[in-house]
Amino acid sequence: MKRHALLITFAVIVSLLPVTAHCDFFTDVSNAYLPGEVDALMVGEDKAPVIVIEAQTPLPLGVAIVLTEPFPSSLTLAQGNSLASMLAEKGWNVVISPFNLSTNSPSVLTTEEQTSEAQAESASSSMDSESIIHPRSDQLTQYLDFESTTTALTLQLSALDNYLQDRTGYRMVIAQGMLATAYLSAVEMQPGLQPDSFVAISPFWPQEKTNNLVIDIIAKASFPILDLSLTNFNDWEASTTM
Repeated sequence: MKRHALLITFAVIVSLLPVTAHCDFFTDVSNAYLPGEVDALMVGEDKAPVIVIEAQTPLPLGVAIVLTEPFPSSLTLAQGNSLASMLAEKGWNVVISPFNLSTNSPSVLTTEEQTSEAQAESASSSMDSESIIHPRSDQLTQYLDFESTTTALTLQLSALDNYLQDRTGYRMVIAQGMLATAYLSAVEMQPGLQPDSFVAISPFWPQEKTNNLVIDIIAKASFPILDLSLTNFNDWEASTTM
């Protein structure tokens, strides 16, 4: 009986570990490095991790900022580390800045609210056939908010700019996927955060209106952009490749 109770307690502790890890983004990223390798970047009242890798040449070319995020649609932390190692060999001081992509969690409704909402949807669908969800409609936008992501990224870029104020020289930023699109929007709204050059790897956003903005923003940008397209990355990116 005692052994059975211990097993149950252990199972509960293990089940809570992923939740605990996700509660503190800074700690979660820090656990992937040795002590002292991760510095704290203050973004408002929160701490964001930042990793600095010095150039391996006597005369550095400048600072290369690699933006990463947890989702595979952008540069992951592991990919950012590999890229940073290669850039450091070429003479770049590299700063890896992980970003926690903003998501909207679906709200939990009570039984009465669910019943009321179901009745309203039923009445609406019977009155208006156009309200039916198309099979190819985008559902990701329920959980990804472009404006809040751009705002949060702007705050982090401002904090990063202050963090690197003693680092002079050429500044290059590298981002991929959704994070690249959010970055383009952020620096368009805040020209003071614009880099000397930007490497955009397959920028996209899973929403047609926002995805089409990528074309206009890149065309109007006042700084050099190397726009790279990965073959068969996804349909959203492919729609704006040309």
